[in-house]
Amino acid sequence: MNEYDEWKELFPLLKGVYKKLKAEWYKGIDCSFSVNQTRMIQYLDRQSPMKSTELAEMLFITAGGVTLIGDKLVERGLIRRYRGDEDKRVVYLEITDEGKQYIKSFEENDEAIIRYMSERVSQEDLAHLRRIFSLFND
Repeated sequence: MNEYDEWKELFPLLKGVYKKLKAEWYKGIDCSFSVNQTRMIQYLDRQSPMKSTELAEMLFITAGGVTLIGDKLVERGLIRRYRGDEDKRVVYLEITDEGKQYIKSFEENDEAIIRYMSERVSQEDLAHLRRIFSLFND
């Protein structure tokens, strides 16, 4: 088997791992949010408030997309929107206290995923994965 064919075999394995980890992660949380909604609230938990244009850049979507994605989070009371004092055209989003509580469930699920993976992967393999993922991430 040539190198290209080996890489082609790797992609379904990577997709399978991603799906399995995602399924494990979603076991304990409200799954009604899209990936981008989840990422948006996570970004806002780290840095809040943020301009909608900043979120758009981080999520690789349009500012209009941020509005649509944020609507459900606003409706559920997890984030809030407001206009800037100096420039009314600027829209800010920030996480609410309820949103922060929701994020805590993410952290608990992260711990569950880490436990799940650590039961299956040795320390040596973990070091190899870290090195390999770092190569792809650079």
